Amino acid sequence: MARKPARKASKKPARKPAKKASKKPAAKPAKQPARKPAKKASKKPAAKPAKQPARKPAKKASKKPAAKPAKQPARKPAKKATQKAAPKPSAKPATPAKPIPPKPASQPPMNEAAAARELIAEGPKPDHAMVAAARSALSVTPPQKLGDYQRDAASVQGEGNLGRFDVIIVGGGPGGSTLAALLRKQGRTVCVVERQAFPRFRIGESLLPFSMDIWKKSGVLPKIHEQGYLVKRGARFVLDETLEEECFWFKNGLDKDHPYAFQVQRGPFDKLLLDHARELGAEVFQPCSATGWRITPDKAVLITDRGEIEGDVICDVTGRWTFMSARQNQRRVHPQHRKITCFAHFNNVVRCEQDPNNIIIARFGEPKKGWFWLIPFADGTTSVGVVADAEYYRDSGKTPHDFFWESVRASRSMAPRMENAKACCDVLLESDFSFISDRHVGDRWIKVGDSGVFVDPVFSSGVFLSTKAADLAAGALEQAFARRDFSEAAFAGYEKLIRQGTGVFWAFIDAFYNRDFLKQMVTSNRRPLLQSSITSLLAGDIFNENNALIPYLTGKEGTLADPEVQALLG
Repeated sequence: MARKPARKASKKPARKPAKKASKKPAAKPAKQPARKPAKKASKKPAAKPAKQPARKPAKKASKKPAAKPAKQPARKPAKKATQKAAPKPSAKPATPAKPIPPKPASQPPMNEAAAARELIAEGPKPDHAMVAAARSALSVTPPQKLGDYQRDAASVQGEGNLGRFDVIIVGGGPGGSTLAALLRKQGRTVCVVERQAFPRFRIGESLLPFSMDIWKKSGVLPKIHEQGYLVKRGARFVLDETLEEECFWFKNGLDKDHPYAFQVQRGPFDKLLLDHARELGAEVFQPCSATGWRITPDKAVLITDRGEIEGDVICDVTGRWTFMSARQNQRRVHPQHRKITCFAHFNNVVRCEQDPNNIIIARFGEPKKGWFWLIPFADGTTSVGVVADAEYYRDSGKTPHDFFWESVRASRSMAPRMENAKACCDVLLESDFSFISDRHVGDRWIKVGDSGVFVDPVFSSGVFLSTKAADLAAGALEQAFARRDFSEAAFAGYEKLIRQGTGVFWAFIDAFYNRDFLKQMVTSNRRPLLQSSITSLLAGDIFNENNALIPYLTGKEGTLADPEVQALLG
């Protein structure tokens, strides 16, 4: 019985000598029964020792299938590799090498109107150095608890004075670096204290068009154009249960001058903004942890693990780790928005059909009160996350990985898009509790962005609200220095604007969760004015007095009519 298969095997490789074919039975007839050729291969195990080391590259290839898909066939001669990685060949590992790429384009001119037209028409060219930095930053897990940011207080304090500046900024994210750049444009001496080395991983990767004006003012917008980020022209919203959907194009908003934004990997993007502030003359202490502060009648002093820094004003721009609010016990969680998020970056995700550069937001089950995001990047990877009620997640008893994938499989809109997805990193978990601080300003201190208020990220408002707050804070500080008045009263106008702007987004978000508003959104193409009004809010146009949707959401008939929410927002 054993001789007959041997004759058949010799017929197939008839083009070569039969002896050579018999020596390599495992190379080609991989689909035939492995037992028979294994006997021949076992006769001469020392004849081809060079193929045994192929097992090591096979393991490396399994960790990074997108990096070297061509070398994956080397798994065939390795018996163990073929057993463990059996599902890999069926996933067609060659496909990650050809993700949906942006159309190549020459570097856009720095005239902003011309840049917008060219970027929207052709799409940017990815910068490989920035892509490499983004991949590297994926290995850094963001802090999971508020206490992580405060642990540095127990470290040994540095000695000496690190200098005196007009403004001390704690936090080097988009808000802190933008504020530093704007203040340097005013001629102020500025330092930035950032506890982490950049690049580091962050979510919040989809930007809004109304941030572009602020970055133009700070001078960094031309550099953003050069990086090759995907141009975001709109946002697609999907009602998961019925698959009803609508794509909102920024060019159709009430304001026609803000037609685009970008999809960015935050690691290299945040570094770009901070490097720009440094180039403008801001002193950057990094890594350096702020551990406390004190205020005197004539100065503000920041205490760090490297020494003390003196200035006229301290600006807390530390994001959701709330350097000041946590110590002041002023962090008030929104009663209706206690969420968690599970997320990762993936290859082989099916993107938006109308425009592969657009973000997708898919709302699912009312009892779960959750939604998915899908944000594409220029290197072919995609950020995907699920946001759900913290109580619903806790009751599930699942790990972040299992909760994420079970949510995907249960989704009518997301399951087909994620069918062949391959994760680039572990599924991460973060609390996503919306909160607000009792006070945003005080004598010689200001809270900017998420350090003072954090709203649910369903409309990608995080980076925009941080940079908008930085813009407003820069204006308030300019007036304060002109008057040499750094009192709480001097910054009252700034706090009023912050509460007004975030109140609009909070009302918009509340409508998304608690009303049949999403149904109106996905059918708004039948009501052009409603669609334009929604589009303007999605772009970040929160101070537009001509948008009738704003007073509806925030007025006596809107979401802010709830007494509990009114008390929270002040």
